[in-house]
Amino acid sequence: MSAGSLPYHLRPNKAVERLLFVDLLERLDEAIHFEQKHYEYIGLGGPQMEDFRVLNECFQDVQMISLERDPQVLKRQKFNLPHTNVKLLPQSSEEFIMHFEPQAKLIAWLDYAEEDERVEQIAEFQTLLRNIPELSIVKLTLNANPENLGGTPKVGLMAERRAKLLDQFGRFLPANLPEDAVSESKFPRTLLQIVAASSREALSGRHDWIFQSLSAFYYRDGQQMFTATGIAGPKTAVEAVVKEARVKRWHFQNLDWSPPMNISVPELTAKERIHINQLLPKCRDDLAAIHRKLGFQLDPKLSKSKAKLRQYVTFYRHYPHFGRVAF
Repeated sequence: MSAGSLPYHLRPNKAVERLLFVDLLERLDEAIHFEQKHYEYIGLGGPQMEDFRVLNECFQDVQMISLERDPQVLKRQKFNLPHTNVKLLPQSSEEFIMHFEPQAKLIAWLDYAEEDERVEQIAEFQTLLRNIPELSIVKLTLNANPENLGGTPKVGLMAERRAKLLDQFGRFLPANLPEDAVSESKFPRTLLQIVAASSREALSGRHDWIFQSLSAFYYRDGQQMFTATGIAGPKTAVEAVVKEARVKRWHFQNLDWSPPMNISVPELTAKERIHINQLLPKCRDDLAAIHRKLGFQLDPKLSKSKAKLRQYVTFYRHYPHFGRVAF
């Protein structure tokens, strides 16, 4: 699956997760002051460069680097450049990280899409952690579809997938890993375990350094994806930033590597959104009241309708709006 073929700018769950990332960075900025400390943003922009556009709206003076090895995608990036603070490098993430010599502290988003390259992707993540300056932010996105682990349908499927995963990442996982750890519903949690353990291994040579988890989510816009964000540096410095930035009071924080939060927002019309928003935040914990006010369910099954409504109520401040524009 090529990242260049995915319309990331039109994927609602990813759009929610992207805005949550901006929300987190804005909180961290209260303690770190990204623009004053001359941070750089490094990411995989894709053809639409949407992440670079959104982040620039909040951090206008942060210099940015986009990595892209596909020449056709690179041409589209040049056309879709959202501002002048972006430098396009015709390199893969592997090439860039291999020769990485940091000139500034980083906000890095390794936004991977390929499902059959997780071993290489985790290795790149580790290499980056070994070399980044202190108080750099790293976000890692991985394909969370376990099907590429193989297995024979109905005959030892889960056991075969578990065996392959342990062959790939055995040093990061317990030997008694349960078979359902490679099920679709549990696989994001398993990937978070791998990220946690691989970060500890990568930083074992940097005295008193940690990779502090800040958030973790999984979502589906086509295939299931998993993403985790953390901050790296000396333990005392990292803890001071987390405290000053009020991350502990953020509803979406994940500071203890607990299971990632699911993002699965429903498709709503603009009129439905406006109506529900008028009931919030007062009715945030009273889904029955919102149902009554709507006068209909979002799904024929009441339980599923409540689940969809709960997802919207949870993420409504980050819910994207896609509209038709005439030029």
